[in-house]
Amino acid sequence: MEAGELYGTVMLSLSILLLGVFLLDRLWRRGGILLPAKERGFLDRGGMELLLFLGAFLLFFLLNNHKFVFYNNYSYLAEALLHGHLYVDGMPEYLESVAFGGHTYMHFAPGPSLLCLPFVAIWGVDGFNISWLSILLGAGNCALFYRVFRQMGIGRGIRERFWCTVLAVFGTTHCFLAAIGHSWFLGHVSGWFFLLLAIVFLTRKSKRPGLDIFLAGLCYGFSVPCRMANLPGAVFFFGYILLRHEKRSWLRLLLLFCAGAAIFGGMYMAFDYIRYGTIMDQGYNLTHLKDLHRDLYNQLQSLPASEQLAFLKECEKTVGGPLSLSSIPYNLYSIFLLPPAFSTEFPYIIPTMAGVCLSITSPALYFALRADFKKEKLCWFILGAMVLCALPFLMNYGNGFAQFGMRYAMDFLPYTLLLAAMGLTRRELTSWKAALILLCVLVNLWGPVYWNCFYLA
Repeated sequence: MEAGELYGTVMLSLSILLLGVFLLDRLWRRGGILLPAKERGFLDRGGMELLLFLGAFLLFFLLNNHKFVFYNNYSYLAEALLHGHLYVDGMPEYLESVAFGGHTYMHFAPGPSLLCLPFVAIWGVDGFNISWLSILLGAGNCALFYRVFRQMGIGRGIRERFWCTVLAVFGTTHCFLAAIGHSWFLGHVSGWFFLLLAIVFLTRKSKRPGLDIFLAGLCYGFSVPCRMANLPGAVFFFGYILLRHEKRSWLRLLLLFCAGAAIFGGMYMAFDYIRYGTIMDQGYNLTHLKDLHRDLYNQLQSLPASEQLAFLKECEKTVGGPLSLSSIPYNLYSIFLLPPAFSTEFPYIIPTMAGVCLSITSPALYFALRADFKKEKLCWFILGAMVLCALPFLMNYGNGFAQFGMRYAMDFLPYTLLLAAMGLTRRELTSWKAALILLCVLVNLWGPVYWNCFYLA
């Protein structure tokens, strides 16, 4: 079957499948589907999370093309760690890297490489397909989001939380990233996994809140070496502790959270000091120089290792770094207005490598505006975390090219989705809201199907 025929067949089949899901939901709302008490008990005791995990794993597995992913930067760093060093001098030239101090480094945040360690140790760089890890973590995100909604009291029962989870995992660019699983994408998916795990510990009701808060800090701390833009999300965690715990204990809990986060935070700073001679990550500054000011980058390479850091800082003063206020207009355009390309020939609508705006891929996110900011003070902390986590994307010199949707939006989407779920369930989650979520799902299924048929064929 040719790519065009396969594409048309798959998209038509998915449309019919989602229509069937919508009709089943209508039947559920009208009382046509009733769960016996035994089944409801199973779902309430973790069965729903298990079913969502298995369903998500199956869907991401089917959406993956099962070819070996050669964009596997994290595997090369994992191999280097297994050999006792941080440089990756043997990494292929087609993979993004930076040179500093006489060595080549993988400039992405190192967290996912730690997850790759056991797999690379067993199968090696050429034997371990990182898309399997992406699929596994993406399915985990499905179960974790449902648990987060449940523990935060978002949604009235199984049905509404199910729909909020469907929006979060399949109605955003997360669906594409988890299913395709290239290096850039694995960083986002793994960052979500540990951030959501942190929120699960944060919001869990137990007899040992101190331990839970420490574990929340530990998981949040690991989410930052997966995606550095997760760092400002601490605002949400601080706000939750302040609002949900007694005044006598909130300071102790904040300190426990910070203690947990400091473990991986300290490891990240040590990692950067060994590479660059400073606790600050210089990888993206070097990448910016390499991408836009190659003459200065080449000049830096000609200097002795002891002079390179000072030269890099001087370059930042003269040509700027990867973050700039001048980038905000285009990135705002990318988030809200960037359309796909159109053609007079099949398949007519083309999701270009530049991406597609959130207004098209995930219009249900606008329900975040319907969250009850007047009655729920936590909404303001969620909003604060969302805005602060969005700033690195808004100021970045690129919008995340080679993507479907807006992959950098993954940095602030967890908080946007919390607000959107609050807005969707503030009143009953009606059938038309479910239909809007299914539209988001169809658009985000379009991404991996199109890529597999045309870009990755």
